[in-house]
Amino acid sequence: MNILVIYPNGNALNPHSGAETRFWNLNYALTNLKFNVTVLHSLNSKDFEDETLKKRCANVFYIKSLKFLGLSDFYFTDLNPFFILKLYQILRKERFDFILVEFPWGFLMTKFLARKYTVLIYESQGIESEFVEIAAINPKFPKFFKPFAKLYGKIYEKLVCKFADAVICVSKIDRDYYEQNYRIDKSKMILIQTPSTLKHQNLQRTDSLRNKCRKKLNLPLNKTIVLFHGGLPHPPNQQAFDLIKNYISPNVNDPDILFVLAGHNVKDFKKNNIISLGFVSNLRDLLYSADFAIVPLISGSGMRIKCIDYIITALPFITTKKGIEGIDFVTPNEDYIVYDSVDDNFIEGILNLHRNKELRLNLHNNLLKKSNIHNREKFENKLFKLFEKLILLRENYKK
Repeated sequence: MNILVIYPNGNALNPHSGAETRFWNLNYALTNLKFNVTVLHSLNSKDFEDETLKKRCANVFYIKSLKFLGLSDFYFTDLNPFFILKLYQILRKERFDFILVEFPWGFLMTKFLARKYTVLIYESQGIESEFVEIAAINPKFPKFFKPFAKLYGKIYEKLVCKFADAVICVSKIDRDYYEQNYRIDKSKMILIQTPSTLKHQNLQRTDSLRNKCRKKLNLPLNKTIVLFHGGLPHPPNQQAFDLIKNYISPNVNDPDILFVLAGHNVKDFKKNNIISLGFVSNLRDLLYSADFAIVPLISGSGMRIKCIDYIITALPFITTKKGIEGIDFVTPNEDYIVYDSVDDNFIEGILNLHRNKELRLNLHNNLLKKSNIHNREKFENKLFKLFEKLILLRENYKK
């Protein structure tokens, strides 16, 4: 079976950010399932790809991004002539059984150019209209587009869900939203949650392991390290970084606590009780260097893969309700600590978890029991069942 996967504004072959992690997992699973995978993604991805995964793909093609009046073509991929031409060339040269599009942008042009019997799949990362609304808060977001951004996102997303033969959702919340707000048939929405890029190892968090990882990252051995990691320029992550720098860290007045930040496109810096490491290639070392993590997210949609990373390594964490949305196989205040928002209670929670080593140990042990519930094998099995269903759909198209 031939499948074309389209990620015109990101890197489909490297797990740097949450969205890219999901697509990396998906492409890895598809090659494991013996699909002939062709990838179309951003020219900016070239030289930053996982070479092992790239070699497993049948073909990899690139497209150049444009800017319209200062606005990235992210929202107007359908109008990018480089995207249109390259997609047209690929679809005329090769027959695909399936086309899978990451994010909605570019889907409508793909629908227009695709052959009659090709099954079209929308791979949703969350409620895109919400992401557009958050992005519009940024002062650099073009002023002319701000009044229409959310409405445009909703209309476009609704059309994509209507035209898609299947919609892959990352959470029940997203699936319910599409059903209730866009009147999408529940039978064509498939819930497949993203695993971590890390393999499950069932490791106890010992002092020796922690110190070994800290030495690799040049982090102090005598501090309580509180971690947050996430890729930029994703707006919800940017909000969380700003909250840590401007509100959380100044109000945590304990010299023994050090906040460590990391992520793709995150700048290195040191400031008072914060160290930012930038991009850390060995995620396992980063996670095992920490005593606990925080997830101060106040916006966004979809599924927070950073929480899956914390769960698979049994790293205790404190989160907002928004931060844990879409992950329902762990129990609040048993496996993790949760607060409504980032406020004085959130600050007190950090101080309490710092002081209470027994609580950290209990959270760690509880997470350890659930750390293998959400793994790559189960992700691949769900994907296999989805394509079994879609193969039947394709055969019906031919009839």
